[in-house]
Amino acid sequence: MIERESECTLNLLDLLFPVKCPVCGELLSKKGERICQSCRKELPYVTEPCCMRCGKPLEKATREYCQDCGKKRYSDKKDFLCQGTALWVYTDRMKRAMADFKYNGCYRDGVFFAGELVRFRGGKIRKWHADYIIPVPLHRRKIWFRGYNQAACVAEELGSQIGIPVMAALERLRSTKPQKDFDDKGRRDNVKGAFSVSEQCRKILYGKCILLVDDIYTTGATLEACAKALTEAGVKKVYFACLCIGRDY
Repeated sequence: MIERESECTLNLLDLLFPVKCPVCGELLSKKGERICQSCRKELPYVTEPCCMRCGKPLEKATREYCQDCGKKRYSDKKDFLCQGTALWVYTDRMKRAMADFKYNGCYRDGVFFAGELVRFRGGKIRKWHADYIIPVPLHRRKIWFRGYNQAACVAEELGSQIGIPVMAALERLRSTKPQKDFDDKGRRDNVKGAFSVSEQCRKILYGKCILLVDDIYTTGATLEACAKALTEAGVKKVYFACLCIGRDY
């Protein structure tokens, strides 16, 4: 009954607000379509070779890690992220798509994005045996302004399709400036201490394996800060899945 009601709601939304291609914005005419055929052919999927830790595309197959992850591997600092994966290279085309998804009310695009994660990265995600999926949170001011958290849209749909419960366990303690405004060090400082695990979730998450979900991975500073908060709350392992990621070249 619940699934049928959800389908009816989605169909009603499609009728009142016709579905647009999440990449080019053109109206889709075929029932059930979530992307136009021309854009599907040009989606910049991440392929090998890619970093063993974060999944960032590498220029040479002889390398195992991208520059950022290579530095972290040989650093004395604790690495709070076990491994991650990303779906698309963060090209200009995908920058526009992610901007629409985040800022222009295109939250329904999360259905397509999550479906593609399951289709192309589902096997990898399942092998991590995550107990819960946790979206990277937005500060309440941004939630109020946008009306939704794009990472939560993807996480909820991903959890539904892959059969892993979703928990909004992370809280954003303060509003941070956009990460694009900073260099690597500035990004780390910007999100340092910005996240916390809610008290009611700590006992549930203790000793568990978590999959973090976010839209874009650049240096990984935001995900690292989230993983640090989770690890300090007793989480055993933290993995991540993102929609887009930059190249290492």
